[in-house]
This record gives sequence, C-alpha cells and structure tokens, in this order.
Amino acid sequence: MEMSEYKELFKVESEEHLQQLNEALLGLEQNPNDMEYINNMFRSAHTLKGMSATMGFNTIAELTHEMENIMDMIRKSQITLTEKIIEIQFECLDTLEILVENIDTPDAVDVSTLQAKLHNIMVSPSTAQEAMAAPTPVTKIKDSTPVKNINIEIPPTQSTNVTQAVPYKAVMNKEIELNQEDLAEIQHVRENGQEVLIIKVFLDESCVLKAARSNMVLMNLDKVGKVIKTKPAEKELEEEKFDFSFMVVAATSESMGSIQQKIENISEVKKVEITPLYSQEGDADAHVEEGAHEKTSDAGNKNAIQQKKNESVKTGQSIRVNIERLDNLMNLVGELIINKIRLNQLATGIKSKDLEEALGTLDRLTNEIQTEVMESRMVPIDQIFSRFPRMVRDLAKSEGKQINLVIEGKEIELDRTVLDEIGDPLVHLLRNAVDHGVESSEERAKAGKSPEGLVRLAASRQRNTVLIEVQDDGKGMDPAKLRDVAVKKGLMSKEEAAKLSDEEALNLIFLPGFSTNTVITDVSGRGVGMDVAKTKIESLGGNVSVRSVMGEGSIVTLQLPLTIAIIQSLMIKTAGETYAIPLNNVVRDVGIKSKDIKTIEGQEVILLRGEVLPLLRLDNLLDCHVEENNKENLIVVVVEKMGNHFGFVVDELLGQQEVIIKSLDSKVLRSVKGFAGATILGDGTVCLILDIGTLV
Repeated sequence: MEMSEYKELFKVESEEHLQQLNEALLGLEQNPNDMEYINNMFRSAHTLKGMSATMGFNTIAELTHEMENIMDMIRKSQITLTEKIIEIQFECLDTLEILVENIDTPDAVDVSTLQAKLHNIMVSPSTAQEAMAAPTPVTKIKDSTPVKNINIEIPPTQSTNVTQAVPYKAVMNKEIELNQEDLAEIQHVRENGQEVLIIKVFLDESCVLKAARSNMVLMNLDKVGKVIKTKPAEKELEEEKFDFSFMVVAATSESMGSIQQKIENISEVKKVEITPLYSQEGDADAHVEEGAHEKTSDAGNKNAIQQKKNESVKTGQSIRVNIERLDNLMNLVGELIINKIRLNQLATGIKSKDLEEALGTLDRLTNEIQTEVMESRMVPIDQIFSRFPRMVRDLAKSEGKQINLVIEGKEIELDRTVLDEIGDPLVHLLRNAVDHGVESSEERAKAGKSPEGLVRLAASRQRNTVLIEVQDDGKGMDPAKLRDVAVKKGLMSKEEAAKLSDEEALNLIFLPGFSTNTVITDVSGRGVGMDVAKTKIESLGGNVSVRSVMGEGSIVTLQLPLTIAIIQSLMIKTAGETYAIPLNNVVRDVGIKSKDIKTIEGQEVILLRGEVLPLLRLDNLLDCHVEENNKENLIVVVVEKMGNHFGFVVDELLGQQEVIIKSLDSKVLRSVKGFAGATILGDGTVCLILDIGTLV
C-alpha cells in the first residue's frame, strides 16, 4: 500500500507523543518517585512504537522499543531511576525528533551508540545505578519477573471462592475467555467499587494505523481504570494481527456513556459497543444454573442498550484540518465580507423593505460564518509554551544555573497564524533571560537572593489583544552600560547616546548587532536575537516593550493581535486618500483648535486632558503633497504605541469598518515601513492599513 499520504499524519501524531514524553520526563526529573510519569511515558512510547512499526519506520520503532523496555523495568522496580538514565532518555527523545523530522532519510542518524547505552542499562542494571547512594539489591532485580511471564496457580479452595464471587456470566461469556488470573483481578476491582465492562471497538475499514488506534483505546482506558484483558491479546494488537475490530475487558468507575465518548473521539473509530460483564441478577445471585446464562446475557444487553439511550452518548468528533484549508476558507470569508459591504452600499439608494430584510439576514449569516471560521483557527497558546520547559532545562544545565520556569495562561487562545510566528521570538527572549538575566548561584547568594533563579512566561487577554510577558528576577539591565556598548559597537555617537533617557536606553537591546556579551557562544553574543524578536512581532501588528530594575530583574512584554486576518479599523481620509488604522491602536478621536497647538523643541504638541500629546501630521508622515491650508478646526486621532500616546492630524473621519488584511507580497512593498497590509473596500478601491508600530 502507498504510505506517502499518511506520512504527514504520522509526523503530526509523532510530534504530539514526543512532546508528551518530554513533559513526562521533565516531571519525572523533578519527582523521581512519581510513577505516574513513568506510566505516561510508557503509554506514549508504546503508541509511537506501534505507529512506526506499522509505517515501516523500523529505526524509530526499535529505538522506542528500547526506551520502553527501560521504563518498564523502572516501573517494575527491576532498576532504579538515576540521573544518568534520565539524560540518556532525553538523548533518545532528541534523536527521535530528528528521525521524525527527516522521515524520508532514516539512515541520516546513527542510533547504534544510543541503543548500546540502553542495552547496557538493561543487561547490567548495577552499572546504571552507580550514582545511587543506595542501589537496589541484586536479589530484588533477580527475583523480579515480568508479570506476563508469571503462571499463577490458585489452590482449589481459592479458585472456588473466586468463581462464586464473580457472577456466572463472566465465567461463561462466549466471546472472550477469562482465566483464573483474570477472575482474581475482576474480584479485586469489584471490591474497590469498579464496574467491569466488555468493550467492542470497530475501526474504519480505511484505517491504516490499526495498531496505533488500538493502543490509543487502551491508553484512554488505562487513564480511567484498568485493562484486564483484550481479544486478541495486546501483542497481537501491537502486531496488527486482527481485522478491524477487537474487544477489551476493562474495569472503571466511570459511566458507560463517558467511556464510549472517550473512545469514539479517537480518530478512525467507527463504532463502540459496551456491555457490562455481569448483570444485576447475576450480581445478586452468584450461584446461577448454567441454563440461565442466556437469560442473564439478554437482560444485561437490554440494560446496556437502555443505559446508552438514557445517557445520549453521541457527541461531535474532532478531525485534523490542514492550516492551508483554513487559510483558504478565511480568504473566501474575506471576499464574502467585501461583497456584503458592496451590496450594502448599492442598496443605500434603494428603498425596499424586502431588500433590507434580505441584507440584514445576509449580514447576520456572514458575521456568524466569520466568527465560526475565526474560532476554528484559534488554538491554545500551550502548543507553543509546552516546548519551552525542556529548552530552559537544557540551557540552565549548560550554563550551570538553577532555573525555575513558571508558565501561566496556557489556556489563552491565539490565531494559528499568529501562534506559528511567535515561537522563534519567544525562544530568543527566554534564552536572553536565562543567559543574560539570571545570575549564577554564587552571584545570587552574594546579592542575598535564592540560588534558584525565576523565569516567568505568562499570557493574558487585554481587550482584543494578547499580552505575553517574559520576566526574570535577575540582575536587571544598566542603562549606562547599554549606552556605552552602543557607542563601542558604532551604533550611535557618544552625544546621541547621552541624550537617551533610561527607557530609550533599554530599547537599545533591540538594535541589530547589539549585544553586551564580549564572547560569541552557542547561546548569545551575535546581537541578532532581540532584533529578530522585535521585527517579527511588529510584522504581526504587535508591539514589544521592556522594563528593568537594577538588581530586581527585567520584563519584556509582547502585545499581539488575536488574529491578523480580519480586524476592526477606523477609516480616515488624509490628502484625498483613504487609510485604515487598526482599532487596537486607537485610544480616541478629538477635535482641537489650531491656535491651541504649541511647539517644544520643534515638535508640535497640545495639552489634552492634562497630558502633553505630541502631534504628527499624517500627510507629512506619508509624504503626501497637499496644498497648504490653515484650518482653524483640526481632527486628531489619538493612537498608542508601547504605552506612549501620539496624535495623528487627519482631514476626515469615515467611521469604523471591518477590513480584511491582504499582505503586501511584493518585496518592494514589504520593505516600506508604516503599512501592515492593504484591504479592498466595498466600492472596489484599495485602502492601505497603517502600521502604528513602524510609522511612529
């Protein structure tokens, strides 16, 4: 079968499992005694192994299998977790990420050395535990045998008790056979108040990754209970030795409706049938005649069917959609909105009640479609934030620093396009915080601080924008030192640097080529990181600001739009041309008298509500040639940039309007500062959208 069409799906799902493995391993490093992290890693590795084997990516499958064996031995107390094992597992994850990324060239990475390290741990556990103060006794390792290889012999009296404790239907179920081990396990879980269910799962006949889907079902069941038995056996499921259906006997405290929903939400699961392993009649009387089995089964099935009806378990399923499809859909919605505005303009001179009603309905439906499309593009910011704990951990170890990374606001949602673009800027900001911001443990001790430095990454909503803060409790930035560095690197003269305020001096870190490091390292010193971050954020229509206090630390704040596809704008006219100002940047609009304008050091200003407001003639900023006019009354649009207010003097206000942003694809146009893009108005004319971040 041609597998190329499934490669992208495999890569996406593999990246998710690798991220889960990274998160679990980070948690395990902090809490070595919490075996839930090991269990989570085992599930993810097991699924990744099955998927890789199915797709024929044997290198990934073999390496994942070795990792899985190590985790299984830790889980069964055959070896003890050490720092060495954790480092090797991290090394495995890094290698797997490279293999998944270069899926078409599996031989590009040699994993033999890594496999040898893992094999040495398995065959010689004592070697892997040399760093432990109290290594696990050899006898414990020797006596510990994998559960699947243990044959439990239950004495006749115990066997009788077990059989009587478990309803007769469970013993005689025709579809799945239960041995004494299974029965003992069933008795144990029932004593703990759990329900035992028979779950039959049917996969779509188009499903290629059957092993992966079956493993995801077992993982979901493990999270809410315990898998007792499968048909076929788990090994055969793993090797895909089954058609398109399989059975599971599982114990859980959750309802059948909840279980069915969890399984049906897995991709390519066609249908799920759930029945109790035993009926209420069987539970009340364990001593059931063999001939009564069919009656008990029927009663159990009827109860299950009725319970399914009552619980209304059918829910919507999720599917993966390529971002290009969402982009195309957003473009079509944009064209629809433009035509809606055009229709409204054409209808202004026509008096028709029916036409007004039709346009009103069209307006409502268009708005609803727009909202749905925009919501479908919104994804939690955690998709980006979840990458950083591992990065900060590795960087801190290489720098010899102790770092506590605190992440807040992971549930905040952003447009997928915006989210994809902010990863690199955040990498630069976090690396800067760890490398430049947080001091070494010795320096912190001298300053009376905790040896462990704090780096905080927080997201929050503010009106129609998202704020992301990268904060550290390090030494802070010295404005005087920043001025000296700028002069030494030839970025400005000594006189220009002396005129800078402390706040302006802090913004020097965003200049191309600026760096306070005298030695170039793998982390910093080239002076490109902060410049790249600022350029990228401003290209998205956002802003970057920095605050710092000597001895206390620094905060870099990113202000980002929720979406860059459709925005609310204030339409203005100046020099005979129409422009759009994003409403996020607009504070207010006011009328002023020209006689009230003052000049300070060549800059026009006006006193407005107790604030000295700098005035900018928009026609001059845009280099528009207009005839000199001496209007007595002027219109001013007050805008905000990084907490500072400016007033644009414009000719006319046209009102608010929703506009569709079209990017300036031409290389020439993209290099022109002051414009975030363009839009098409209802009458077909092109209107430029002002970028306040680069215009002022």
